[in-house]
Amino acid sequence: MRIVLSLIAFLVLAGCASASGPKFSEYNAGLKPEPGKALVYVYRVSTQLKGSGGTTPFVAGGQLIGELHTGGYLTHQMEPGTHKFHTDGMYIDQEFILEVVEGKTYYLKVFQEGTYLLTYYTVFVPEQTALSEIQDMRYEGG
Repeated sequence: MRIVLSLIAFLVLAGCASASGPKFSEYNAGLKPEPGKALVYVYRVSTQLKGSGGTTPFVAGGQLIGELHTGGYLTHQMEPGTHKFHTDGMYIDQEFILEVVEGKTYYLKVFQEGTYLLTYYTVFVPEQTALSEIQDMRYEGG
């Protein structure tokens, strides 16, 4: 019985992992788009407990750019053009399509809704709103 309880406790704690890199304000606050590209920030907020502890793979322009924990963010330099953005997991992924313009910076928020069947959304967020939400989040890029 003790082994079973220990295993359950371990699984609960492992599922509560969160982003652990440097804070946005310490690491990427002054990052700019590279010449000929646009800069995209992607961050993940939690709207509920279920499913919020694991990582969420994120795809930009058909390429896996990283995995997000709740409270984490990624950056990605992208070529201009129309791109699809979405999570990629064992749940419903709602794609977001964005026309990316050279020299611009974009902020995309990932969140989930649902009780038994999770749906992950990716939405555009205005810069001022995003900067207030992302300020204490942790970088999860390579």
